[in-house]
Amino acid sequence: MDGCMVVSARGKSGGLAIMWKEGTHVELKNYFKNHIDSLIHMDNGDPVRFTGFYGNVDSNNRRSSLDMLKRVGSTVKETWIIERDFSVILNDSKKEGGRRKPRALLDEFRDFVDELSLFDLKTDKGWHTWVNNREINAMVKERFDRFMISVTEVANFPFIEIKEIRQSSSDHDAICLNTIGRKPKEGARDQRHGFRYDICCSKEKDANENVKKAWNDNTMNILDKMELVGSNLGPWQYDQFYKMRNQMVVLK
Repeated sequence: MDGCMVVSARGKSGGLAIMWKEGTHVELKNYFKNHIDSLIHMDNGDPVRFTGFYGNVDSNNRRSSLDMLKRVGSTVKETWIIERDFSVILNDSKKEGGRRKPRALLDEFRDFVDELSLFDLKTDKGWHTWVNNREINAMVKERFDRFMISVTEVANFPFIEIKEIRQSSSDHDAICLNTIGRKPKEGARDQRHGFRYDICCSKEKDANENVKKAWNDNTMNILDKMELVGSNLGPWQYDQFYKMRNQMVVLK
């Protein structure tokens, strides 16, 4: 049967839930009033540590919330994904309208992200996930809700997709992570099967070895050799492209 774990809200704030479909192996590690920590066993057998988190709105207690995540992080040996409302932004570019946030608050959150080696996953459309629902002149938009993943694991999820879903009855938008959301659909032309030779390929040992192996095979004509090189190097070039793209994103 399907599974569910709920941490009840206190008053009008807080409240967390994690739900999973039948057949999904989920281990609950621990939970408290503002987090649920779990271990999810993926279809490929690799475990993912998933922590749902609700940041403390009170600035006096925000540090204790981040300290809790640091304690969880110190025990993580798997891919780690954190999700939900941190109640703070990384910098003022993730904010529209209203007063600027105190510099100390932004620095504290950035230090937290750097210390745990986390990568901030951007939603596919826009940055803002929270709005105060006021008139235009008084409207404030900020990015409180987010997914974060271990920096070292970004390249292992080339098809990851983050979608933002507008909520009419809440000031927070829902955000949805799909680890294979950008994977080519069945029946569609898979870009990984295509190969375009570029001069930079000649500098790569794997590419050179594939070309030499095909060209030295005297049992094939030149068209067969070209087809073999393309089929071998198509997936390789595709992986190289995504690794390079993810490295560029991390450097930004």
